[in-house]
Amino acid sequence: MGTLRDLQFALQLKIEELRQRDTLIDELELELDTKDDLVRQLQTELDRHSKAPQYPGTTGSTENTVPDEPPRTKRQAISAEPTALDPAELTHVTLTNYSKSEKYTNTLDCMHPTRLAQGCCVIQEGNNGYRSIVFLLYDTGKVEVTKGGQELCIMDPGKVFGELAILYNCSRTATVTALTDIKLWVIDRQGFQTIMMRTGLIKHFQYMEFIRSVPSFQSLPEDILSKVADVLEEVWSAHMHTQTHTRAHNWPTSSGFGRCRPSS
Repeated sequence: MGTLRDLQFALQLKIEELRQRDTLIDELELELDTKDDLVRQLQTELDRHSKAPQYPGTTGSTENTVPDEPPRTKRQAISAEPTALDPAELTHVTLTNYSKSEKYTNTLDCMHPTRLAQGCCVIQEGNNGYRSIVFLLYDTGKVEVTKGGQELCIMDPGKVFGELAILYNCSRTATVTALTDIKLWVIDRQGFQTIMMRTGLIKHFQYMEFIRSVPSFQSLPEDILSKVADVLEEVWSAHMHTQTHTRAHNWPTSSGFGRCRPSS
């Protein structure tokens, strides 16, 4: 009985810890929303005084005009931390390994649009990437990517650049300049990390609940269950797998239980 009470107490502690983290995340998201509203108001004022809605007459990069606390940005793939890869090759990278579910939709919700005039420097090579803003070229327009004064490529609508900086805190490795008036979708590193942390905690809690539903695991200590949840991976397959057993076995799934029958 003492062991059961200890497990129940540990479970309550874990649940309370998750609640506290969720509360903190909600507060941070509210603060982000408030600052986003302020940024939008400031952008409106800038639009009244300039034909170029944002960053008028700036010779530096847009990073110097975007507030430290994120207005919300979108993924892109060219400048970030030092890397052995040619930045031109990064424009062809397809982000096929990222989840298209909750994290994906939350990231989309966290992005905001911005417009820049022809000749504006979007990213400046060598600038500190501490704010790590990522950009998506949207609708119309073109940008030029250069490194050390040498042209690497021309990017058309639909291209993403700067996504490496959202994952790592490094200097920009290339300069991106608007060849025409452009529209961008952007997301900052802090907003992106908040999404990853929140969805990660929720997923961990879901995995814990799922593991507890497996009879074989119900007697395991809470810390062991947590470690199992940390390494648990979802596997999707359209094929049935046949295994030889002396009797039928139940296989737990996130949507119920599969039945494995012995082969004849």
